[in-house]
Amino acid sequence: MGTWGTGPFDNDLAADYALVLDRSGVPEVLLRHALSEPGSTRIENWEVTVAAAAVIASSCPGGEPLHPVYGPHQPLPPLPHDPRDLAAAALATILTRPPQSYGWVSEQLVTRWLSSLAQLHGVLTARPPQLPPAPSPACRPTQTAFDSGPRRR
Repeated sequence: MGTWGTGPFDNDLAADYALVLDRSGVPEVLLRHALSEPGSTRIENWEVTVAAAAVIASSCPGGEPLHPVYGPHQPLPPLPHDPRDLAAAALATILTRPPQSYGWVSEQLVTRWLSSLAQLHGVLTARPPQLPPAPSPACRPTQTAFDSGPRRR
């Protein structure tokens, strides 16, 4: 069937990738592989790169839930390393290439696709505001030799 929409899982390659993620015991390896060296990624594989970025973004604050039919059905387990920067860099590389090189047939589809990629990129690059450091415990003066007895008034 090929591609039926502009969403991250609206094509055969991305839907197949979602199945592999569900069946794999090592989602981090599959995610990193799909996102590594996006500059050298062949244009034919952009669908998998976008799908991997969408999986990561879905677990971020503000991230969209994954497609209930074509996306992975298993939640992403906690990963030992945060892959958001890698996913954001991969999407940035895709966004720098001419959109026509990805095979979209109409300007309207290109606009929708670029908008969804920009939204994904925004979720991946957003960081929660830094909380102020917790106040240190109140310092209690230590007792010295001069202070070692009861006080007289």
